[in-house]
Amino acid sequence: MMALLLTGSMVYGEADTTTDLGNIMFVGDSITHGFKSHSYRWPLHKTLVDNGVKFISVGIHEGNAFKEGSVAAGTAYAGVVFNNRHSAMSSERAYEIAGRINNSGRLGNSNIHDWLGLDATYTGKHRLYMPEQTPDTVVLMIGTNDTFGDYGNKGGIGAGNNMNEAQAKLLGTARPDGTWSGTGDLDVIVDSLRRVNPQVRVLVLTIPTWHDARRNNNKPADYAALAAYNTALEQWATAKKLELADVNEVLVDPARVDKPGVAEKQFFLEADRLHPTPQGDLLIAESVAHALGVPGRTAGLERRDSSTFIYTGKTNADYAGPYLSISDEEWSQTNINDGFTLTVGTAVGNGATDGWISHRGLYIHCCHADSGIRGNLTVSESAILWNRRQVLYCGDMSGNTEEIRIVWHPGRAEQNIPQGFYVWLGDRLIGEALTSDTAIGDGNGIYASGYQLNTTPEVRLHHMRFTPGCYAPPAN
Repeated sequence: MMALLLTGSMVYGEADTTTDLGNIMFVGDSITHGFKSHSYRWPLHKTLVDNGVKFISVGIHEGNAFKEGSVAAGTAYAGVVFNNRHSAMSSERAYEIAGRINNSGRLGNSNIHDWLGLDATYTGKHRLYMPEQTPDTVVLMIGTNDTFGDYGNKGGIGAGNNMNEAQAKLLGTARPDGTWSGTGDLDVIVDSLRRVNPQVRVLVLTIPTWHDARRNNNKPADYAALAAYNTALEQWATAKKLELADVNEVLVDPARVDKPGVAEKQFFLEADRLHPTPQGDLLIAESVAHALGVPGRTAGLERRDSSTFIYTGKTNADYAGPYLSISDEEWSQTNINDGFTLTVGTAVGNGATDGWISHRGLYIHCCHADSGIRGNLTVSESAILWNRRQVLYCGDMSGNTEEIRIVWHPGRAEQNIPQGFYVWLGDRLIGEALTSDTAIGDGNGIYASGYQLNTTPEVRLHHMRFTPGCYAPPAN
């Protein structure tokens, strides 16, 4: 089943230009396939639809590895069906996709040559319908099982494991002049795609890091080894004239100086801390969209710059720290059924200069007492959290120049857009349909305040703007 070709009539938050990705194929392992979650392909589908991107998802497989949490067949977003087509499989290795196994191997003839009709021994088991399904855009995330599994001791890829051998098999060998030998598994995959479409666009994704847990028992050397491989992957992609997206940019907790490079645990499933949760998938999807030149999700909303908003925050002279609030009079005039939009400009702390201080940050409170709608956003030096517990984003916030936008969205059930709070950093959606928490107090109204413990806060609260109605941020 092929996806619908998108048209401008389906666009809500239309970007400045319309992108045409043509036939898009996702190649990878269980992270792309979908392991007890919907995979990043589902939130990416919604971002593409929101921005009027033309695409047709193609691939040799359909569905997820497990039904739990997966997207039901025929599910649509804003009227566009998610066909769940891809070329990814749980436990997949790059050498399998490259065809470097014999016919008695785990996947038999299923490899890139078979998919594209390049294999003289093609059996008809796994193949795209060529040329109609010739890939125009390929998103490639492969290598986790090759490095983490095959070259690990079931506990990581650091000391005692030959990461150099894994890198050579995946990428070939780097030469002093910056070129590569061109003999790696990823070379075979890319070269095969270019044989059937010399103009194919290939976006390579870094291997996602993971959180430390008893099951994987990773050491600092393991994260250093993975970071070194991803650096080599970037160099290889540059030499190969490919695009690359670092999906770890917003997954890694910079405050974990005990294990640099470790991912935030809430972004990965508790069972193994390796496969993403829906929140991890959301962040990966937005990274992929940006790398493809597509703005972030709009959640079906019109884009509007906050400079056009009706109200601006007012300071409180009696408050010692940074403080801005929306007056009760302005807040009371809001029809909650139409939703509201709040933006805050802020930067927190000084990065790692004097260590990561957890009690330094900004607290943003939104409460409509009559309706019971209540939510809080906390911006710390290294993360953004919802209702003080749910981590939405990781990154050094000390030099942040992007607006944070909080929207109460009444939802559009007919478009499969659920009700709840939506949060953006810049135009990157980092929180989707977040729930209210009536247990959190702090009274009725909207305000943002810096907080600290026995020290002077380093919180720059630049501005706060508010307007009735729901609006997505401008395209970045």
